[in-house]
Amino acid sequence: MICLFGKSFQGRHGRAYLFDSVVNVSVGEKENRTLITGLHSVADIQCNVCHSTLGWKYLEAFEESQKYKENKFIIERVKMMKEDGWV
Repeated sequence: MICLFGKSFQGRHGRAYLFDSVVNVSVGEKENRTLITGLHSVADIQCNVCHSTLGWKYLEAFEESQKYKENKFIIERVKMMKEDGWV
């Protein structure tokens, strides 16, 4: 089961959601990135069908208050598709 952890995150192109798991994606190379909440090790995630970058996976958070994000995924809202009435 996929669990949505939060809707108040910021992606490269606007609003983003934090999930505990995702399906049909590939994880890219690890890199350190300075985000709004500080330095994190992340890897971009790409759709296995269209190969578009959807967001990233948090691999490591360097600040204690951000550790809850480790091994979770950011998906940008603009990259999500609405299907069968899903909101």
